[in-house]
Amino acid sequence: MFSDIGVWLGEIGWWAYVVAPLVMTIVAVLPVPGEAPAIANGMIFGPFVGSMITWTCAMVGPWISYEIAHAWGRPLTERVVGESRLGKVGQVVSDAGWSGLLVLRLIPLVAFTALNWGAGLFAVPRWRFLWTTAAGITPGAIIFTSSGVGLEALYRRSPLVAVGLAVAVIGAMALWAHHRRQRLAGG
Repeated sequence: MFSDIGVWLGEIGWWAYVVAPLVMTIVAVLPVPGEAPAIANGMIFGPFVGSMITWTCAMVGPWISYEIAHAWGRPLTERVVGESRLGKVGQVVSDAGWSGLLVLRLIPLVAFTALNWGAGLFAVPRWRFLWTTAAGITPGAIIFTSSGVGLEALYRRSPLVAVGLAVAVIGAMALWAHHRRQRLAGG
């Protein structure tokens, strides 16, 4: 499985440097967990280049989300949620300031995409959004990308253990996401 990545890279060549960042950027815009592409970046490109690709694209995607929400999100959201509710949430965002945004970026359980879109929607100053995103995503970009490097190395030594570990981690993440959805739905 992982050994096929080297063969695939040999066949795809420089296109890997186009496809991987594109996938990572799209994932950063959409409400899709970015851990899997970050791990894949580590497996494909190694810890340094993989982390740089992950970090860069985890900056570009949020910036795109921010700009879309900033330009067009407010009128649509006011129609759906209501102006008064939106104003109350906006006040909480404003009161939290840069430190609140940075802390939320550092907590892995907080929805990355929601922060991106919310910051644009509530007119968080662009520079504050960008620097807190840059600082807040750095640890995760390095950790998740590096775990991909470790998973590939483990696979080379013991394919069965690596696949079992990957299945266990994916299963645990799916179970956690299911319980989280139930909690948010009030069930």
